[in-house]
Amino acid sequence: MKDLIVVAPAFAVMPAAIGAAWAMSHISRSAIDGMTRQPEMGGQLFTAMLIGNALVEALVIYCLVIALMLAGKI
Repeated sequence: MKDLIVVAPAFAVMPAAIGAAWAMSHISRSAIDGMTRQPEMGGQLFTAMLIGNALVEALVIYCLVIALMLAGKI
């Protein structure tokens, strides 16, 4: 039972990490596509891409914190 408590946060965060990886790739792909279509908008698109990726990564960190709290590690 103790081993399951140690591994449980990893299984709780895994779907969030997979979803975040997909979302970040989609954000980056869309930004690069926009930069190739309109090079003059490259700076604004790059900034928006970085902010979007940071928000997605923050969601994964929140999931990790909640999983660790539920496991009783924090």
